[in-house]
Amino acid sequence: MASGEIVSRLHLLIDRCVRRHAERAASLPAEAIEKDLLLSLSQVLREIQSWISEAGLDSDSDQGEETAAPESKDHLRLERLVADLVGFLGVKNVHVQHLSGNILVQVSQSLVESGSLWNDFVRLVFDCLHLAVVYICPVPSPTRFEGSNTGGSDVLKGKMEKANWCTVSGVFRVLRNVLKRLSQEENEELIDVYLESLNSTLVKIPWSRMDIHFSNPHGSGERSSHGNNEGVTVFLGNFVQFLSTVVQQVHFAEDSDAFGTMHLILQKTIELVPDLLRWCQPKLESQSGSSMSRYLVHKLLVLMIRLTYQSNIRCTVLLSWLQYLQHRYQGFLHHTLTRHKPVQDNSLEGSPFLVSLSDRDANETHSDHLQRLSVFLFLRCSLTLLYSSRHTDKDCEFDCRKKGMEGVFKWIEQQVPSDTFLDHGTYSKKSVDFSTSFIQLFMHEDDLLFKVLLQLLSAPLDGKELLKGEGSLPQDEEIYVRLSTLFNPVILFCIFLSELHYDHQVLLDYLISKDIGASCAEYLLRCLRAVCDSWTLFVEFPFEENLNNSSSKRRRLLLETPEAEQNRKLQPQAFENAKDCLLSLQNSIVRLHQKKLFPYNPEALLRRLSRFQELCLLHE
Repeated sequence: MASGEIVSRLHLLIDRCVRRHAERAASLPAEAIEKDLLLSLSQVLREIQSWISEAGLDSDSDQGEETAAPESKDHLRLERLVADLVGFLGVKNVHVQHLSGNILVQVSQSLVESGSLWNDFVRLVFDCLHLAVVYICPVPSPTRFEGSNTGGSDVLKGKMEKANWCTVSGVFRVLRNVLKRLSQEENEELIDVYLESLNSTLVKIPWSRMDIHFSNPHGSGERSSHGNNEGVTVFLGNFVQFLSTVVQQVHFAEDSDAFGTMHLILQKTIELVPDLLRWCQPKLESQSGSSMSRYLVHKLLVLMIRLTYQSNIRCTVLLSWLQYLQHRYQGFLHHTLTRHKPVQDNSLEGSPFLVSLSDRDANETHSDHLQRLSVFLFLRCSLTLLYSSRHTDKDCEFDCRKKGMEGVFKWIEQQVPSDTFLDHGTYSKKSVDFSTSFIQLFMHEDDLLFKVLLQLLSAPLDGKELLKGEGSLPQDEEIYVRLSTLFNPVILFCIFLSELHYDHQVLLDYLISKDIGASCAEYLLRCLRAVCDSWTLFVEFPFEENLNNSSSKRRRLLLETPEAEQNRKLQPQAFENAKDCLLSLQNSIVRLHQKKLFPYNPEALLRRLSRFQELCLLHE
């Protein structure tokens, strides 16, 4: 299909739907109009999908990305269809919003497939986003025409004059889905165009006006006085989710240009975090305990966690986030880590199958998830402040270390009785109970589990290097003693294996997982090294398994009745169980690797397991 033909077909299809809606709006009741519009949009969506799935687009045509002159017919048609669809994102009916957004995503996909005018399309969508924000939060202008100096065509301005927060939310959802598709297809050229447009839009959006708008409880201007509170909350959730996806999908390299597009986007995102926290706080307080408030907290925490993995984040930013956590999320941080009940074996958190849980159990499930995120972000910020090289000078390093230490010390005091650490160098039942509860908290979310375990492995918990430095504080040694006692990697590894019921099949599933395989492999490599270096502790550690409080991560290879579960005998010899588990894992990996069925080269892991096997033979 010729490059201009696809745009012409899209324009005719969508324009017919828009004209039909405009013609019937004057003669039909509102309910009938909405129903008719839904039917028309559904037909449009199916038509575009059929073009793609039935290879209606000529895949053998020139795939080089084309652009059109602003005055060309193709560009004007594209501009009109984008304006019409974005306009539908602001209607009250959520089904119309959803269908319009899906159509825009499919339009993007069809233009990518045809190799025509996609650059123009994504720039037009970003222009709509910019104009919508400008009209909702108008820049003071003596002419009273808010969009006169904002750029953008008259067509886009005409539609965006009526924009609301639902419009902006919808555009963010569309842009997020477009980016995810580009990332899945690994289309680097188009991703670069996307990021350039995003960076340009982030620069142009009047953030100060948005800050005034959200800082004023009654809004700003006539438009916000009738705008509903729910629409603003949904916008904040979609905006945070969009930024989180951008940070996740596109990675920043340490040696990249400090003035490069991705660097500028990440820097702007980091700068926006304090504003987002401030804008969301009234919603969190007014809707405390609601699904929307939990969603906002979840997305804010996820965004900050993902940003901490960017190399260009400054220590002062981490310190400000740490203080925010201590002030706003102290309920999650100070909540005692008790032994957690198992999640239902046949369902995932958040799945429809959890409706069988009582409201109280469901709330506890959501609270546990937010507690996991809060604790992980807290530890990541604190421990990074203790050992990172991101400080600007020695005074900055001393101040950050001091505040990081104070935060960790207070958190440990809240969680563990002080008499736990009276005998330095020993592991009391209280310290092991805490470590077990800590592992059990994270066992329900595999991705977070390995993130927190790797974070603890990366931190110099013994503190030897930092304690040798200048300016060490008197309580530094005590804090490192507590950290090394509670988070000893060998102890945590013993508990981790026990929580899996020493089932090597679960470890194998972790290793071959597309999402967490690399993290699990790294964790096993580093833990096996720690085990070999601290062999006596691994062999003699007096851990007793408690199946009643375990996380039920054991792979179900056979059907088990409750009676069989209750009658399973405890096996007190943790070393023997761990040895059998790891050697069975070694045999399974070897067999798969010999058949070339293992998804990556496991030679490094097999060498560590062979070393472990040698020590086991010597122990006999």
